[in-house]
Amino acid sequence: TGFKGAPGGDDPQVMWIDPTNGQRMFLGLDQGATISLDGGATWSTWYNQSTAQIYHVATDDSFPYWIYGTQQDTGAVRTRNRGNYGAVTMFDWNAVNGWEWGTIRPDPLHPDIVYSSGNGIQKISYPSEQWTNVSPSVDPSSAMRATTDMPIAFAPWDKSKLFAGLNVVTVTADGGATWKTISPDLALRPEAAQANPPRPAGPRDAIVSLALSPVAPGTIWAGSNNGLIHVTRDEGKTWTNVSIAALPTPARANVSAIEASPFDAGTAYVAIEALRLGDHRPHLFRTRDFGATWTEINEGLPVDEVSGSITRVIRADPKRRGLLFAGTESGVRVSFDDGDHWQSLKLNMPDAPCWDLTIKDNDLIVGTYGRGIWVLDNASLLRQLTPGMETARARLFAPADAIRVRRNVGDDTPLPPEIPHALNPPDGVAVDYWLGAAPSGEITLEVLDAAGRVVRHLSSAPIPPLPEIARIPFPEYWLARPTGMPTAIGTNRIHWDLRYDAPKVFSHEFGINANFRLTPAGPEGPLALPGAYTLRLTVDGARYEQKVTVRNDPRSPVTPAALEAQNTLLMRLYDAVNATWDMQQRADALRAAVDAAASGAPADVTTAAATLKAAIDAVAGTERGSAMTFRALSRKLVGQLTAQDKGDHAPTAPTLAAYTAACGDLAKVQADWSRATDSGLTAFNAVLTRNGRKAVVAEKAAAMTCRAM
Repeated sequence: TGFKGAPGGDDPQVMWIDPTNGQRMFLGLDQGATISLDGGATWSTWYNQSTAQIYHVATDDSFPYWIYGTQQDTGAVRTRNRGNYGAVTMFDWNAVNGWEWGTIRPDPLHPDIVYSSGNGIQKISYPSEQWTNVSPSVDPSSAMRATTDMPIAFAPWDKSKLFAGLNVVTVTADGGATWKTISPDLALRPEAAQANPPRPAGPRDAIVSLALSPVAPGTIWAGSNNGLIHVTRDEGKTWTNVSIAALPTPARANVSAIEASPFDAGTAYVAIEALRLGDHRPHLFRTRDFGATWTEINEGLPVDEVSGSITRVIRADPKRRGLLFAGTESGVRVSFDDGDHWQSLKLNMPDAPCWDLTIKDNDLIVGTYGRGIWVLDNASLLRQLTPGMETARARLFAPADAIRVRRNVGDDTPLPPEIPHALNPPDGVAVDYWLGAAPSGEITLEVLDAAGRVVRHLSSAPIPPLPEIARIPFPEYWLARPTGMPTAIGTNRIHWDLRYDAPKVFSHEFGINANFRLTPAGPEGPLALPGAYTLRLTVDGARYEQKVTVRNDPRSPVTPAALEAQNTLLMRLYDAVNATWDMQQRADALRAAVDAAASGAPADVTTAAATLKAAIDAVAGTERGSAMTFRALSRKLVGQLTAQDKGDHAPTAPTLAAYTAACGDLAKVQADWSRATDSGLTAFNAVLTRNGRKAVVAEKAAAMTCRAM
């Protein structure tokens, strides 16, 4: 009797029973590890482990984009690359009705349609998630052969056409209703076809890789699991066998990936896996003449790693010529010279088989066999690294465009840190810079708007912890711990989160929309508007500048005019908050000057000083009751500022009324302050003069006038 499993099978691989207590069991499955403490009656979850065995990955054109993956024994899945609640959580994940081994392709013309291969070709409709098998092999008269690793791909030159690789290449332009075969049997070995009598192909001999040229319409490359490579340059009218002659025992070689160059029609790259020959070495090839000749490009790839050095996949960057990525049995590799030399791109990734790679805009997505899906966020720096760069004193790289999103739109108790989640991509602009030597002093980064006004100022100076941290009523692990700009020799990265400098306030809070180790102190500065900005890096007196474009969240529900109106209100509130801080500092300075002037003075001076300080404290003292002081007004204005930060929207009439009321309070406080610094200070200075003492001069504050909206 089974006591652990499910329809379709959990596929157990290893089991351990505690020899001292048979109630304690450990079970290792394709899905992960699970433990029972009651003899198998109940089991722990495996959803707290990133152990997905991913075969292929793909992305769509939504925002945030979906990452699709086919995985061993748990079906196909998809996950957002960014979650609305500050992390990628279970709210951003769902199963896909595809098979475990195949390929997933979102329909580029119909965002609610996804195709998945492996057990036929499933056409999945969203949001219902209903599906049907539209594979041409459903027709028994077709006599088609396919592997569970069947490749499918949409044509870059005609996005209505979906191509599929079985033993033949076939295409549909009507969503799988009808198919047209456009090739002969491309998985039939020539020696089998030419034998006398001809030998049939193996029952599982089939195409396992397809590459459709993004620069040459009609050019298609097809690779099989028995070492064959074919190319057509006229969308299947004629095919040429361009298999790699140098392969040992080619019939047992698996052409696991082909990549058509995004720049040259005749250039393609191939990854060969030769496990059936007991060969664990890398085998990458390149052609620049439509397959007439092939060059093996393995320089720099390891050949004797414990976990294997097999090459599973190769991909070409669509924006920089010669920038290639390869997935091996132990990690990701990168080449900057079209494959002539390779180096590790492991970074923080674990050793894991990397079975597929895809590039989405500036992100590199990796499907690992055993450690889930990994994303190298914003790899645009790799497109700008050049030989000789290391001799530069400093360099500011061109940043990629940024999308204006909020870190976390949640407004209730956050998910506990132990709930499985992945990090969101960092918010805002990734700023990459190079330092050729240790700087002699502080380095800075300024962000300027189109009018040349400084929006944000960052520096390498240490950032002291806020005093409020010592008094928070929850664990400190929730909090972000901001640091200054890194100054390491070599490449450095910092992020501008698209916000203005934080306003100057008397106390800070940490919001309920918290994320583990990422919760910033509030209030934060307003989000900058979409538009063009300038980044200015200053190192040892030298300036380096780059432009960056900020685009609004495409999901935003408002018009640009509404966004502008909201920003106008935010900036007026922001300026008012800063004004209350500045006035409080002047009041504190005046109070200190009055104390100094009255120190050791006659009784009439100390009496006059007490009168003046009472007037100062009426507007610049501690908060008490309903009295409107600089501090109380700041708190009210901060409340309005943060209330506007939950989403894009035009200010409502009640919101504007609240702002108008706060403006009235500001005017009253300013009037009270003016009386204290004018008539009150004049009277105090008169007493000082009579006693032969030096008059006190107050620093005048620029009046902050609220403007009607």
